[in-house]
Amino acid sequence: MALNHRKKTSKQEVLRILRDRILYLELKPGASISDMELAEELEVSRTPIREALLLLSQEHLVNIYPQSGTFVAPIDLGLVREVIYIRHVLECEVLSHLAEQHQSPSRELLHSLNLQELAIREDDQKAYVMNDHQFHQELFALGGHARTWELIQGPYRQTTRFHILDFQHSKDVFTTSLNEHRAILACLETGNKAELTRLLNIHHDCDLRTAEDLKQKYPNYFLK
Repeated sequence: MALNHRKKTSKQEVLRILRDRILYLELKPGASISDMELAEELEVSRTPIREALLLLSQEHLVNIYPQSGTFVAPIDLGLVREVIYIRHVLECEVLSHLAEQHQSPSRELLHSLNLQELAIREDDQKAYVMNDHQFHQELFALGGHARTWELIQGPYRQTTRFHILDFQHSKDVFTTSLNEHRAILACLETGNKAELTRLLNIHHDCDLRTAEDLKQKYPNYFLK
């Protein structure tokens, strides 16, 4: 649907719209992107579209081929694994310190859990993934490391498409993820660091256990 007021569609908004369409698979990996069509739809000139696409290419979300066109980049599992590993190492450290303090969950964390429950009831994959990311952002903030999350937030977007596919592949992933979130908060409050470590090793899934199944189901979505 076209936006009604050209002046309200800022460069940042154009970037957000295009990024969200890619991350949440409205634009599938390999899909061709027409800057002319997008400019017409969003009622902007082609300049902010092209600027947004250049930024998205730097985020490894689109590939721009001169004289050939612009395409949504395939999912790079190697990059996804690296990003998840970085997040795993940092989050384990942050949460270990919180467990030592027997940290109770913040209001923001509990609110995030409520939104995750709602997303499961409504079978809303996008809302669940968004609130999953918000949950982990709040954990970093609770540990006094909000800026650390800001540093990894950009690269961590690389995991979004994989997680959306994972949720599509099995509805059980929703409930499993939510239960793990609850268990993580319980470990922080009781100070059970051994159980916390075990949970985080499972929850972060650095090995991407479902990767091969997803590649077989969606072979054209992944980098060869």
